[in-house]
Amino acid sequence: MSLTAADWLAVFAPKLAEPLFASAIVRHLRGLAEVLPGECQGILEVRLAPEAAQVDLSLRVLAAQAAALAARFPDSPTGRFLSSWSEPQGPLAPVRSVWLEFDLDREELADPVVCAKLPAGIDPGWLLDTLLPALQGDPLSRSQRDLIATCLDILPGSAHLLYVFSLRTRGSDAVRLEVFGMEPSQILEYLRRVAPRTVPEVREITPCFEGVERLHLSLDVGEEIRPRIGIEGSFPRQPRREPRWQELLGRLASRGLCAAEKRTAVLTWPGYDSFWTAPAAWPIAQRGARGYCVRHLSHLKVACDPGGLTEAKAYLAFGPFERPATTAAS
Repeated sequence: MSLTAADWLAVFAPKLAEPLFASAIVRHLRGLAEVLPGECQGILEVRLAPEAAQVDLSLRVLAAQAAALAARFPDSPTGRFLSSWSEPQGPLAPVRSVWLEFDLDREELADPVVCAKLPAGIDPGWLLDTLLPALQGDPLSRSQRDLIATCLDILPGSAHLLYVFSLRTRGSDAVRLEVFGMEPSQILEYLRRVAPRTVPEVREITPCFEGVERLHLSLDVGEEIRPRIGIEGSFPRQPRREPRWQELLGRLASRGLCAAEKRTAVLTWPGYDSFWTAPAAWPIAQRGARGYCVRHLSHLKVACDPGGLTEAKAYLAFGPFERPATTAAS
């Protein structure tokens, strides 16, 4: 009997409750998680606005699992990408890790959004002519290729491309670029150069991220840069030891982007369970009594859209953890 992501959801079931998780969403979430492997990290993406109930599930796929997961998506770009990535010496071998994001508002086990984490110092030619066509299932158009190249060429020296996403399964031909290493002022200056129409809305949000570490900027690039811009940030330590999480959530709440009760639920998400804290739900048949299921707050994100709704999200991570075995001194 294989370990599944649903086994971990059962372990921390008391956390899957209002105000972040409606009961109907939890049932749907469990149904999806039952067919996904449980040996790797997952993330629950929750909306923070009042009355916003949507939840998405992401899974970080291990290279050893890629071939088995590819079989779940036959004759699709997702399946072909995972199959190619599973080849140790294949053209996609430089990809460090892959995330699959399942939107729960679509049918169960529909093709997920695929996200690839990039190595440092990537070759732009490999990115544009090998990796992105594999993600998209087709070569990039000349105009899209040139626009992505321009976005990369004018990045400040402190910044680099960290993740790329295919949005084909959401009905878009855009590629999402996620850039790491810019301060709020640099983000605004960069957008003035590549996507000036997005600046007014982003300018309203960047003060929330002053003093936030590990900032990411995401933009969707098709034949043009789409208006929806994402900014996310996090801190190395968890909320119990880092008060700036609460300050960031407070700034979002003051703008109506985060409900007070959801702020509290997000701050109390981190923790862990083991066989000893959750014996009735622990997957003893698959794991024995060893290890932990750890929960941590990954990051917070605000998506700015001049033509739509600006929304805030929290990314709640979970997954198995085992302390490394100690070696007796000789």
